[in-house]
Amino acid sequence: MSDLNKPINIKARKIIRSTWFNMTILGLIVLNGILIGVQTYPNYPKSIEIMQLCILFVFAVELGLRWQGRTSTKEYFADSWNIFDIFILAIGIIPEITGLLFPDMNSSQNDVFATLRVLRIVQLTRSIRAIEELRVLIGVLIRSIKSLSYIAVLFLLIMYIYAIMGVTLFKNQEYDQSEHLQLTVSNPDPYGDIWEAFFTLFRILTGEDWTDLRYNLLDNKYTTSGGDTVPGKSNFVVTAYHVSWMVIAAYLLVNLVVGAIVNNFQLVLDAKREEEEQFKRLKEGKGKKDDDDNNDEEPPAKRKITKRPKV
Repeated sequence: MSDLNKPINIKARKIIRSTWFNMTILGLIVLNGILIGVQTYPNYPKSIEIMQLCILFVFAVELGLRWQGRTSTKEYFADSWNIFDIFILAIGIIPEITGLLFPDMNSSQNDVFATLRVLRIVQLTRSIRAIEELRVLIGVLIRSIKSLSYIAVLFLLIMYIYAIMGVTLFKNQEYDQSEHLQLTVSNPDPYGDIWEAFFTLFRILTGEDWTDLRYNLLDNKYTTSGGDTVPGKSNFVVTAYHVSWMVIAAYLLVNLVVGAIVNNFQLVLDAKREEEEQFKRLKEGKGKKDDDDNNDEEPPAKRKITKRPKV
């Protein structure tokens, strides 16, 4: 008998694959997230901390069961969810152990471990493991990374071109003299430099007051250092610039992202369906083979005894 096929390993395997076990862990994950939210209120009951320690202990037991019920060590660490569980459990345990070992930490050290305690809210993401549909969605996002990275490169390239055009066309050296808006910390020149132009283009992409940016540039007049007043760019140029960026970024590029994710979603579903069908065929083939084997060998009581003819 293999070391990983002992009765204790088989029992642990049955537990971690059972529905009641996974639903219990899911419930504790949600409860832990609610308790962390309650701790944001002042004068919360101290019993909440004891409950969280108990939940943390259950998570440690769960991790031990999953390790005990592994079919092989290589398979265990090949599953990224197991590594994720270890990381999340470490985030929860390290602050508690450190607080017990070093109770006289200074304020800066306490702030660090308080931040780690807050990170325990990430344990809510472990609910993804217990819900099949969420695992499919995560698989889709991971599979979409490659195609999304190419879309991001295209997006940044077009954004850089528009940012250069915006600074070149609309930068106002005397923005504080604008007849529309006064220069403030919260209202800088939207095309004052390349980085501000990037943020302005992102602001247009979100639809945040992008029409105000256009209106503030219409019929503008700039005062030069010599005191001369010169008109800004034509209203047609201002409108064409902002509308074209809105169309390209908010409609074309964003739809490319949606299309890539939908395409990968379909690929993941097809792969999952094919895997299920293959498993079903193997199961049916095995059952049919067992039936054939049973039919090939009849019970002795039903065998016909043929007599040899007498010579």
